[in-house]
Amino acid sequence: MFRPFAEWIASTQLSHALQEQSAWLVPTSQSIHIISVGVLLTSALLISLRILRVTNTGRSVSQLTQTLVPWMWGALGVLLLTGTLQTITEPVRQFVTPVFWAKMVMIVAVMAMTAVFTSKVRKNAAAWDAPGSGPSGARRFAIVSAVLWVAIVVCGRFIGYTWSFYL
Repeated sequence: MFRPFAEWIASTQLSHALQEQSAWLVPTSQSIHIISVGVLLTSALLISLRILRVTNTGRSVSQLTQTLVPWMWGALGVLLLTGTLQTITEPVRQFVTPVFWAKMVMIVAVMAMTAVFTSKVRKNAAAWDAPGSGPSGARRFAIVSAVLWVAIVVCGRFIGYTWSFYL
């Protein structure tokens, strides 16, 4: 379904220019992408583990959220930039596999969840920081968020291993 669009992108001057630089551009972009994934995943998991009371860093949920969510948004910006660069360089590789699209849907879902979560923590930090189970849905958010972030990483890895099956 997306193959004609991917082939059109691959035929553009920008894609050709990036492909000519792929000997250094793609590995550099992928390295930066992986570092940003680490920043984002670590931040998300630290918040989820704190909500689940698995870790007790001495910092409250609201303090961790205030500190780590900006890092998550910054890492997401870098991921969007490097991911777009990689997609323009090798569009068919990305667009033909359902794993890529599953990854994109999960990213949108978990970032929307994170935005709502951050808003709720800001509005009622005391409830999130209180001893006990926390607000209704807190544990569910932490588990779903952690599972989605890990699934996104797995899907990202599988793009490279499954795209050739769809050619």
